[in-house]
Amino acid sequence: MKRHNAELLLLAITILWGGTFAVVKTAMVDVSPSMFVLLRFAIATVVALALWPRSLRSIDRDTMSKGLALGVLYGVGFLLQTIGLTMTSASSSAFITGTMVVFVPLVHRVVDRARIRPNHVFSIILVLIGLWLFTSPESQGVNLGDVLTLFSAILWAVYLTYIDVWTTAMREDTHRQNALVVLQFVATVILSGIGVGFDVSQGTSVHVTFDRELILGLVYCGIFASVIPTFVQTRFQQYTHPVRAGVIYAIEPLAASFIAWVAINEQFSVRQLIGGGVLLAAIILPDIIASRRES
Repeated sequence: MKRHNAELLLLAITILWGGTFAVVKTAMVDVSPSMFVLLRFAIATVVALALWPRSLRSIDRDTMSKGLALGVLYGVGFLLQTIGLTMTSASSSAFITGTMVVFVPLVHRVVDRARIRPNHVFSIILVLIGLWLFTSPESQGVNLGDVLTLFSAILWAVYLTYIDVWTTAMREDTHRQNALVVLQFVATVILSGIGVGFDVSQGTSVHVTFDRELILGLVYCGIFASVIPTFVQTRFQQYTHPVRAGVIYAIEPLAASFIAWVAINEQFSVRQLIGGGVLLAAIILPDIIASRRES
């Protein structure tokens, strides 16, 4: 697969993720955070097993260890972000999640001894400026939710790096790649189940009200924002650089606002339009510069 085709797929799943911010924020009224993550990834696990039953035969010790390791990074990241979102604003959560792109080249350098490229530094700076303009995170002070979300961003930077390294090593074995998807969901279900048990032991309310909003939210997040994106990440992210993938994923808040504009006619401010333009420039300009250098 060509790099540009892979990046278009990554952009598509970023748009799918963009729909989760409003969905999760609404669903949190009807369910506790850890229970929402548990139900979301239980649905994802069932769907993944139904789609790729043969993948289970490909699980050896190496695939098991890598799949569960990715699942721990994936699951803890989701739990921290979901809990953090109940303590902070959606804009702050989106901005801090986007700072993941800063940590990716640092982790990649440690894990794969890869040098930090100047064009990646350029993209990262543009992403941070664009996210800051678009999300206006300075409108409130730092709180515990922001700190938890920052830790989730760091974990996802590690996740992005390892999913690139490990899936490249099994590029020709699609069944093992599908097995990694299933194992990630299984690990996330186990972790969120532990989270639910911890909440119960601490006397924290673990409630579920299955109304229309929660059911739609679980279906969307379980299938369209979990199964499809994780499959695309595991299968196709290896064809681009993990920093480049992080830059694409960082436009998630722009995608979220675009969906809100289409669905409920939410308006953009001038600052948001400028920030959105800078975010898009972070993706487009490095390619334009590179093509000119090659020519």
